[in-house]
Amino acid sequence: MKIGLFCDQYYPVISGVVVSMKNLYETLESMGHECYIVTCNKLRNHEFDEEIMSKRIIFIGKIDYPFEACKDYHFSIFDKHYVKRIGELNLDVIHVNSEFNISKIARKVHKKYNTPVVYTLHTDWTNYFSTIFPVTGKIFKNFYTFLLRNLFTKKLAAISDKVILPTEKMYQYLDVYGIDKSKTIIIPTGIDMQRFENENINFDEVEQLKKQYNLQNKKVYMFLGRLAKEKNIPTIIKAFKEAFKYDNDNDKVLLIVGGGPILKDLKEEVSKLDIENKVIFTDMVPIEKVPTYYRLAYLLLSASTSETQGLTYAEAMASKVPVLAQKDPCLNGVIIDNKNSFLFDGFYDFVKRLKELDKLDDEKLNQIKEKAYLTSRDYTKEVFAKKVEQVYIEVINKNK
Repeated sequence: MKIGLFCDQYYPVISGVVVSMKNLYETLESMGHECYIVTCNKLRNHEFDEEIMSKRIIFIGKIDYPFEACKDYHFSIFDKHYVKRIGELNLDVIHVNSEFNISKIARKVHKKYNTPVVYTLHTDWTNYFSTIFPVTGKIFKNFYTFLLRNLFTKKLAAISDKVILPTEKMYQYLDVYGIDKSKTIIIPTGIDMQRFENENINFDEVEQLKKQYNLQNKKVYMFLGRLAKEKNIPTIIKAFKEAFKYDNDNDKVLLIVGGGPILKDLKEEVSKLDIENKVIFTDMVPIEKVPTYYRLAYLLLSASTSETQGLTYAEAMASKVPVLAQKDPCLNGVIIDNKNSFLFDGFYDFVKRLKELDKLDDEKLNQIKEKAYLTSRDYTKEVFAKKVEQVYIEVINKNK
């Protein structure tokens, strides 16, 4: 098959959607399919030159938004040239992974060439409005939702033969976005598990990172991901301080791995709380180094309720690092509390569980690690790609 993967973002931006599309591209190619990425990102970091050059990518002209929270998003310049160029590829199916500007190009290609469309609803956008529009997001939430539905999601879903949801959590938003439930199918996003296996980890680099961040003989609590408002990272920082404020041994550290628009704000928060000696920021790290960073962690922490799946949970579990996460519908069937990882419900429960898990005995911890690893095997990129391939075959046959 010839497959077009459409998304507003690609490298050097790193997000769950970008990683999902990258894994899908590579696995489908290994299965013998011919894939193309259509995006409006332009290369801004030579570190990713090889990644960009290794794939068939069509860059759509774009204009950057003037908002700091939207710096990784762009307004795509519609041009008939792009529609013609994509149409000449004779794609068997279009797979749209974001609702906004690139989806307009996808709709034009579908209309002119009658190419079947599959759409993945990755994101609960209603939770992002207050992040993208800090001043007006909460006040005009209903208005923004109305625009989202009528200008983007409803139109995209209308031309789609199938809508993929990463978890059952997304069912609750279908009416909000104007999506027909009968079109939907749940397929959890897959990850590249091989990257996290022991044989693919450079343990000399792990030791170098320990020296670099002065982590020797310290218990490392970690957040890993994009530093954005919806991730609720200040709650992690405050809970960490509250849980260990009477710890005089100074043997625990919070390592915040990643970059993003609120990095400066988080550093100011840490300074205000006077815990600069216990919180370390790495800023953005190369994606190929992420498995190495997981090997530094005792626990991965997450206080987010904005995730529709949360790939970092599965990545950590694949690295045999248990997760302590805010209870959320997206984790149903993924994290089983006290079996393969841990859940908390609210700030004070978060603090309580941090204290409890700090004293977890080695035997129990090792049992949790093994069960976490076994759980992660259900989310391989190969399982994911085969399920998506079946969706493609179904919609292509339907259109024939």
